[in-house]
Amino acid sequence: MNIIELDVRDLPSPEPMQAALSALVKLKEGDIIHFHHRIKPDMLLPRLNNYFYEMIEDDEVHIYICKKDDALCQQSIKELIGN
Repeated sequence: MNIIELDVRDLPSPEPMQAALSALVKLKEGDIIHFHHRIKPDMLLPRLNNYFYEMIEDDEVHIYICKKDDALCQQSIKELIGN
């Protein structure tokens, strides 16, 4: 498992979306993207339909993303977030 940290909290719009889309294109089997943003990325969420993801919202937003057919990474995400 390879966790790709994508911290976009300090980036101005539209750079967080561009960074996320670029990371999704490069996503491989066994990879998990940890997308860390200061706000809920409403424009990104519909684009994640072809991926498995879990989102945690508190003072900031953490989204863990992997390929939809990658059961091992899906389990790893659930363990990371405590589900």
